Amino acid sequence: MKILVTGATGLIGRALINRLTLDGNLVTILTRNHINARKIFPSGVDIIQWNPYARGLDCNLPNDIEAVVHLAGEPIHGLWHKGKIKRIVESRVSVTRNLVSALNELDSPPGKILCASAVGFYGDRSNEILDERSDSGKGFIPNLTREWEESLSGLAADGISPVAMRFGLVLSRYGGLLKRLLLPWKLGLACKISNGLQWWPWVHIEDAVGMIIHYIQKNDLGNVVNCVAPGIVMQREFASQLAKAVKRPRLIRFPRWILRLLLGGMSWELLASRKVITNRGDYVFKFPSLNLALKDLTSDFKGTYKGGSHYETKMRIEAPIEKVFEFFSDPMNLERITPPWLKFQMLTQLPLKLEVGTKIDYKLKLRWFPIRWQSEIIEWDPPRRFVDLQTRGPYRSWIHIHQFVVAGSGTIIIDIVDYKVPGGSLIDRLLVRRDVERIFSFRRTMIKALINGG
Repeated sequence: MKILVTGATGLIGRALINRLTLDGNLVTILTRNHINARKIFPSGVDIIQWNPYARGLDCNLPNDIEAVVHLAGEPIHGLWHKGKIKRIVESRVSVTRNLVSALNELDSPPGKILCASAVGFYGDRSNEILDERSDSGKGFIPNLTREWEESLSGLAADGISPVAMRFGLVLSRYGGLLKRLLLPWKLGLACKISNGLQWWPWVHIEDAVGMIIHYIQKNDLGNVVNCVAPGIVMQREFASQLAKAVKRPRLIRFPRWILRLLLGGMSWELLASRKVITNRGDYVFKFPSLNLALKDLTSDFKGTYKGGSHYETKMRIEAPIEKVFEFFSDPMNLERITPPWLKFQMLTQLPLKLEVGTKIDYKLKLRWFPIRWQSEIIEWDPPRRFVDLQTRGPYRSWIHIHQFVVAGSGTIIIDIVDYKVPGGSLIDRLLVRRDVERIFSFRRTMIKALINGG
C-alpha cells in the first residue's frame, strides 16, 4: 500500500514508519527537514521537503497515494507563552487546511486520511463517560481540537474519507509523558497531582500505531476514533502503578497551584479529567491494562549495563504470532537456529517447559575455545515477549530480549541484546561484534526457513 505520512519524525510517526516499512508498504513522508529525516529513516522511504504553512503546499504530492496519515503538530508540552500558543494553533488548523487543499488538487486523491487529534476535545468532564458520540467540552483545548477536526471537512465532497484519531496519553519509553515521568519516579518522587481523581486516558505506543494501521485498512469506519486503551485509570492509580513498576514508593502530593505555576496552560492536560472510552470493538489491544503497558515499557534493559554494547535486529515472517511463539517455546529449536560452527549441544535434560525461572545449560565453542553456558528465563509473556539472562558464560553480562509483534498476516520478530565482554569495547570491536552479527544473520535465515517450511 502507498501511504503518505506527515509528522513522521515525531513520537508516533517514527514508530509508525518502522511498522509500515516492515509490513512492506511504500511510504512517502513530508518533512520540513529532509536532511534530518534521511538520517532517521531507511533508504526505502521517500522523503519530500515541504513548508506546511505555505497555502496549497510548496511541493508536488504523488498522485498514486492510497492513504494519508497526518500527524504533524507543534508539541504541547512546555510553557504556553503567546508564541507557543500561536504555533500550537497554526500547526494544527492552518497546516491541516493547507494539506486538505493540496489533496483536493490531486488527479487521483487518496481514499482515506487519518488525522491526529486528541481526547482534549472532550474538555474537563469529571466522571462523565465519554465516547465517540459525546459532544466537545469548553475551553481553549476543546475549541482548538474541534477546529482542528473541522479542518478536514472539505475532503468529504472529493471522495476522501477523513478520520480523526483522538489520542489519549501515548505511553512510550522514547518520549512523551512517560519518559518525562520516569526519572522523578525512579528517584522516589512519584506524586499524586492534586487529589489524583482526574481520569487519565492512555494508550501504549504499539497500540497507537496498531490502531492507525488497522483503521487504514478498514472501510466504513466513520469519522472519529478514540485511541485509548480500555484500562483507563485515575491519575493517582497511574502514579501508584508506575511507582510499583519502577520499584519505588509513591510519597508526594503535588498541589494544583504549583503545577499551574510551573507549567502554565500546559498544566490543564494533567489536571483535566476525561473518562474516555471507545465504542469500537474491532481492534484488539496488545496492552489493554496499564499494568501490562508499564511492565513492558519499564522493563527495557537497553543501557542496563553501563559501558556495555547493544545489538538489535528485526525481521518479518509470514506466520501468525502464535505459531512463531510456539516455535521459540520448543528448546530443541534453539539448537536448530544456532550456527553449526558453534558446536552447540544442549545439556539440560528434555522435555523442558519454558517459563519464568527455567534454566538451560549447554556447551559450545567460541573461536575454538570450549564454553559452558547457562541462561535463565526472567520474563515469559506469550505470545509477545520473553527475556533470557546469562547466569554462567563467557560474557561479563548478557541479556537477550525476544519480542513479537503482529504485522498484518505475519509477525515481526525483534531481538535486542545488551552485553559486556571482558576487555571492554576494544575486544568487542576486534572479536565479538562480528561473531554476534554472524550468529544472528544465521538465526534469521534458519527461523524463516524452519517456520515457513513447517
